[in-house]
This record gives sequence, C-alpha cells and structure tokens, in this order.
Amino acid sequence: MSTVTVELPDALKQQLDQEARRLRISPARLVRRTLEARLKNGTKPAGPTLFELTRDLCGSVTGGPRDLARNKRHLKGYGAWKR
Repeated sequence: MSTVTVELPDALKQQLDQEARRLRISPARLVRRTLEARLKNGTKPAGPTLFELTRDLCGSVTGGPRDLARNKRHLKGYGAWKR
C-alpha cells in the first residue's frame, strides 16, 4: 500500500476526525472509503468548471506583450488599488 500526504484546512480535519469517530473507523479508512466511492461512481463536482464557463473566451484576445507571463516588469503596480 502506498502513502499519500494531503494538507487539510483545520476545519476539514476536525470534520474528518468527528466523522471517523462517529463511524468508529480510522480517519485514513474514512478517506480511503470516500475516495473509492467517489472514483467508482465517477461523479463530478456540482456545477460547471471555470474552463467550461469561459470556453468561448479562450483565444479571443489578440496582441499584447508576448512575455506577459514571464516578465515581472508587466506586474509592476499590479494589485496596488487594493491597498
């Protein structure tokens, strides 16, 4: 069996521990059962994904700097309006 490490927010960890205690099983077993059920059913999260919502916008912008994602100069002042 392999080991996977997952970081959980404190509130989610607390819910996991409470549910595992209620079911009288270990948190690891609860995570395995839940993951197995999710993968077996093939269920998707409710609602459309961000990509599905914005699919028509992808590739709609032309022009602009070619190094926008790499050049820090383009980010100068970004977010300053929040301060």
